[in-house]
Amino acid sequence: MLIKVAGELFNERAFDAVTTEMIGSRAGVTGPALYRHFPSKQALLIAVLEDPLNELLENARRTAAEISDPRQALEAMIDYHVRRTLDNVPSTLVFLKNEHNVPDDERHRMRRMMRLYAEEWSGLLTRLRPDLSDAQTRVLTHAVFSMINAVPQFNSGLDPETVATTIRTAAINALLMPADTI
Repeated sequence: MLIKVAGELFNERAFDAVTTEMIGSRAGVTGPALYRHFPSKQALLIAVLEDPLNELLENARRTAAEISDPRQALEAMIDYHVRRTLDNVPSTLVFLKNEHNVPDDERHRMRRMMRLYAEEWSGLLTRLRPDLSDAQTRVLTHAVFSMINAVPQFNSGLDPETVATTIRTAAINALLMPADTI
């Protein structure tokens, strides 16, 4: 609960503008209670960023290993990423907003995790779209990540299931539809 609440606040405001009291108040605990779970506000920020990255990377690796059909594996990764994004503030948005508050070694480690996650998608996309160069594959992968991660920032008024279906369809089309068919 603390991680989810802190993620929301770090997404809404800059790291320095978020107090432990604000986090505690929204989570229904006292500000100092945060220190029973995390040694500092910075450690909480790292958890906000790291936990979702670990989940996404672990899911992508497991999916790629368990599903032999590259399209089915890619669609499963899209579904998981979309659901994760609709249920929680995307850690990449929080990272971009607050990365200057993350120690260098942690920031480099997180960026490496992001690259590894993107490589799981790109590996599948390369199998599905041999017509694309490596650079094109990376651009498409990151463009789809940006699209998916931006969804929580936009209040469409649609129910979450409709949003998930819409974004899933857009992601699949963006990744798999050859440019000459558009």
